[in-house]
Amino acid sequence: MTEVPSNRHRLRFTGTVDHLGFVEACSRQPWWYHSYYFDNGFEVRGDYDVGADVSDYDFEEDMSGMDVLDVGTGAGWFAHFFHERGARVTTVDARGYCDFDVFGRPDHLPIEADDTSRSSVFQDRSELLAPTPAGVRPPDRYGPDGVAQYFSSVSGAFFAMRDLTGADIEFLNSTAYEICPELFGGRQFDLVFMGALLCHLRDPIGALNAARKVCRDRIVVSTPVVLGSSAADPPLQYLPYTDIDVTSWWLPNEACFRLWLEAAGFINVDVSQSITLRGDIPHVDPGGRVHNGDQTHRIGRASV
Repeated sequence: MTEVPSNRHRLRFTGTVDHLGFVEACSRQPWWYHSYYFDNGFEVRGDYDVGADVSDYDFEEDMSGMDVLDVGTGAGWFAHFFHERGARVTTVDARGYCDFDVFGRPDHLPIEADDTSRSSVFQDRSELLAPTPAGVRPPDRYGPDGVAQYFSSVSGAFFAMRDLTGADIEFLNSTAYEICPELFGGRQFDLVFMGALLCHLRDPIGALNAARKVCRDRIVVSTPVVLGSSAADPPLQYLPYTDIDVTSWWLPNEACFRLWLEAAGFINVDVSQSITLRGDIPHVDPGGRVHNGDQTHRIGRASV
């Protein structure tokens, strides 16, 4: 882990609980993918401290009046960041492992097959392909419209933090491929954001194509790319992860990352800038491997 920049963004805490209540509520969530650091000193540490380098994304200081969609919100740090800056924020995330793209599993599974006992995506192929207990998984809660909502091992932290802060952020269950205007009552979004999601998808172009259908203005995505690659290289992508992590897929070079966005119909594509995805609490598997070390990702920006 590298030294954290002194300009780490601390979210504004808008909740009413005291520190003890905050700690108790956070402790009930078994896994925090995103770290949360607040201006009042409250904090819960997770796998990644995305606030440490968020300024490198060059998001607007004032997002008032903007409709923002956070696809694959995970633990929801970016959703709370956009909300803090004044945006109307909608998030989507998977129901659970049943909706994940798992290497060697040919399709998604019904919600009844989801195994809520799995507390991390960092598992080997035998665990994720093993049969799950038969039964019916009840919804974790219901939305204001009465629609069932399910937490994945990642997104449970989003709900915990939304409850603590009182942030008015809408949540819907959906895979990245199912994004469409009808899911949002015909609404489109000024900004569609996908943070470190494409590398976890079997079909990144298909997901980008779905996102474009609801994108009114621009998209911002991030993904790891082949280190040292340039725009002048032939476009290539590799499948390097699946021997250690069956929910991670493609590693493109810079030229291929640009073509992912162009293939989905986006224009004015720029993938030249980088971001550090900064590890926080080391996530160590039983074999002693650290899965969340600091990573360099490219930021993709494009418009419709």
